[in-house]
Amino acid sequence: MPGDSVRRALYVLFGRLLAGPPDADLYRRLRGGGLHALADVQGIDLASDLLDETDADACASELAAEYARLKDLVSLRESDYAAGGDDPVIAISRFLAENRLRAPPDLPCDHLSVALGIMGELAGAADAQRDAGSRNRAREFFGRHLAGWALAALADLAEKAERRYYKGVAAMAGAFLESERRQYEAA
Repeated sequence: MPGDSVRRALYVLFGRLLAGPPDADLYRRLRGGGLHALADVQGIDLASDLLDETDADACASELAAEYARLKDLVSLRESDYAAGGDDPVIAISRFLAENRLRAPPDLPCDHLSVALGIMGELAGAADAQRDAGSRNRAREFFGRHLAGWALAALADLAEKAERRYYKGVAAMAGAFLESERRQYEAA
């Protein structure tokens, strides 16, 4: 079943964490749910932003301000990195329509979070079905809509972020996408 795929879960998680700042409830779940342990495995200091005694509402407010600041400094849209070829907005809109999927109404369809959500579904299907068609579809989407720009956007986000939370999320998502890129290239 696609919902059981670890790869799917990671794509969806990183998509959600990059879509916007966490509200207090999500922040509490991240703080208690082990995101800091995942970061520790990769040598990323996320713990001080997630494990301190600061009120979750206050932390969520601080992260919302940081997210707003970063939106002015860093683009997470494929169209801002595209170098010729098809317009990513048109290509992803077409993909979404063909597959009866929808982008969240508050994000442009070429936002990194949308691409990660789509990859979550494609990776989940490929992991569940284990057929060449599903794997090729995931590889093609990754190569066309993530491989050429997402790592640069995440590196830019990590560089410009002031809070360890966003530095850590960008680093973890980047490490995951780099691993996926190597795996798709090797296949």
